[in-house]
Amino acid sequence: MINVRNMTVSDIPSLKLSEEWMRDRYIPYLESGSPSYIVENEGRPLCAFGCVLLWDGVCEVWYNLISREKTISQIRIIKKYLKEQAESLKIRRMQATIKCSSLVGRKFIEAMGFTLEGKLKKFMPDYSDAFMYARII
Repeated sequence: MINVRNMTVSDIPSLKLSEEWMRDRYIPYLESGSPSYIVENEGRPLCAFGCVLLWDGVCEVWYNLISREKTISQIRIIKKYLKEQAESLKIRRMQATIKCSSLVGRKFIEAMGFTLEGKLKKFMPDYSDAFMYARII
């Protein structure tokens, strides 16, 4: 059975991150109360996602795939939660950065209704380029 719950600091070790230092970045974010969730299937984490309010009306969304199962369900759940967050936080713009080399990431964010806005040179921690995607509400 799929369950969605608020993400906590104790969930950080289950994230799939390319660099160890990234784990520490989640602690203040989670402690600040920013909307963040874990999607589970029978108690096993499938993904984590959330949004960071940059300023009134604008947020950056993020997603971390933990397990490649029930991906269609993950997409439906995330779309629903992002819509709810947009309404409750009065968001007019959601944005996300995707590594240019990640075709799967690009397809995923496009499935969420985001459109490509442009390229950010040397944006990623490894100095690779990223695409900026946005969903205007």
